[in-house]
Amino acid sequence: MFKKLFALALAASLLVLAGCHSENRDLTGFSGNSGDTSDTAPIASGEKLSFTTTDINGKTVSLEDFSGAEVIMFNMWEPWCGPCREELPDLQKLYAKYGAEGLMIVGVYSDTDGLKETVQSNGIQYPMIKSCAAFNRFNTGYVPTTVFTDGEGNVLSDEAYIGSKSYEEWESVILSYLHQ
Repeated sequence: MFKKLFALALAASLLVLAGCHSENRDLTGFSGNSGDTSDTAPIASGEKLSFTTTDINGKTVSLEDFSGAEVIMFNMWEPWCGPCREELPDLQKLYAKYGAEGLMIVGVYSDTDGLKETVQSNGIQYPMIKSCAAFNRFNTGYVPTTVFTDGEGNVLSDEAYIGSKSYEEWESVILSYLHQ
């Protein structure tokens, strides 16, 4: 009995560490079934991201709205994803700490159920935008998935980051891109 409970607890822990995956949810821009639960997934560095979509309040936004940033961290997440919600306060702290140094964090969502409540309850001040077709190229089938670009939309890495990370882990990644 103990072994079964331990195995179940271990499996649940691995799911939380890897991020959320669902074949039954509409993850427009995020859906798929890659089966990859590693920390990164291949993407094409140097590829250029360009989009026009709406923010959490329905205002039209595009990449050009963030062009003053040195580095843009696009964090694709969903309100129903526990690991996504857990990292929001750390992302807000990083935004507050490194925003003046050129970091822009942009939350990208597709599911609006519970979105505004989650953003407000976590005191999130960075922009939240609705996913659109331009983000499909970063489809890993998991959230959170995070991609870094420069202010002109050029993808900075050959890999997307899959799963939530601690403040210290994200800080290390962010600092590797800032002021390169």
